[in-house]
Amino acid sequence: MSEQFRPLADQVSERMVNLLNDNRSIFTKPMKEDGSSQFVLPINARSKQKYTGAAALVLIMQNRRDPRWLSFDKALYNKTPVKKGAYGTLIEFNSTNELRPKTEDGKPVLNKEGNQKMERVKLEVPVPVQAWLYNGKDLVGLRPLKVKAVPLTPTERAQVILDNSGIKQDKHAVKAYDTPQLYYAAALHHLAHDTVKSQLPEIKDKPREELRTNIASILIGAELNLPYVLEGHQEYLKPWAKLMENDPKELFSAATDAQLVVNQVMGYEGKREQQQDAKQEKKQEVKPAQADAAKLTEGMEIAYNGTTYKVMAEQSRGAVKLEDLTNGDKHRVKPSDGLYKSLIAQLNNPVQHEVREQETSQELEEEQGEELEMAETEETTKSYSRRR
Repeated sequence: MSEQFRPLADQVSERMVNLLNDNRSIFTKPMKEDGSSQFVLPINARSKQKYTGAAALVLIMQNRRDPRWLSFDKALYNKTPVKKGAYGTLIEFNSTNELRPKTEDGKPVLNKEGNQKMERVKLEVPVPVQAWLYNGKDLVGLRPLKVKAVPLTPTERAQVILDNSGIKQDKHAVKAYDTPQLYYAAALHHLAHDTVKSQLPEIKDKPREELRTNIASILIGAELNLPYVLEGHQEYLKPWAKLMENDPKELFSAATDAQLVVNQVMGYEGKREQQQDAKQEKKQEVKPAQADAAKLTEGMEIAYNGTTYKVMAEQSRGAVKLEDLTNGDKHRVKPSDGLYKSLIAQLNNPVQHEVREQETSQELEEEQGEELEMAETEETTKSYSRRR
């Protein structure tokens, strides 16, 4: 079958299988000497919104140092055009919007040039769409990346996450590792593994469980600038390759599941800010509506951690079914889960920057929707990466 018609998941999985078998995959990428992450978390060069799940995995696999990416059209709009001869990378994501020809009374609505206008329509069920992206290194005139200062060090941020997660810690174990960074990388890997087991109980076999845990560890490490180490899990490289050979969709499914784990683990970091806000709130009069928000109920929509979660249904033992309105993902959370607690805290003590993050996320989806239009009109491809 021509590469043009092969699903992206098949193309990426085939490449990953070859890399796994050659011991050259992202899972065996050497750790940096300074103890920082060997990966960069990809972001949209205009909105600065992070790519997630399978899209993030595909971009990380490109091994680019610049984390910024843009489509060809958006690069032109941004006045940072793509260099001639640059390679593009095809990503796939779920969209809750679709561009359709605008009509009134069944007739097309035209613009001044006589072309039919388009309008963005909200979809009830997210659909997978694709877009070609180009790295910041290949954009002419793109200014150097400014890294925003973070008050806490990577290890301090990791400690906040571990403390707020409630996971058991043996702080004397740090002495068993060469550096504090390695200790915290291992501790967060353990937290990610526990989260996989609690949030994805349908994943029974060990290789699939470890695949999700390790992808989550890569993304968490990139987020916190901590190293990723495969140590102790080399035995899974061949089984992972076999999984993807048998089911090419497994890699993308694992990346999507891993993002849910990342969201929950990183959600523990925000709990610290929420606790500070709660202390400040105690000095003020508590509104009755806030005082009553002790549990999640059907119909609630809560902006949190760059997205909006909607409570779809209440289930047994206080659990609820959530939908991530940004990407359409659905999952079950219990009152004892960190995400559940974080949503309650956010509901009672809303943080203003969450509103801005939600707007930015929606802006990114609109940009990606326009990137889809570009992808549909460009020439055919030799593989999931191609030259401009």
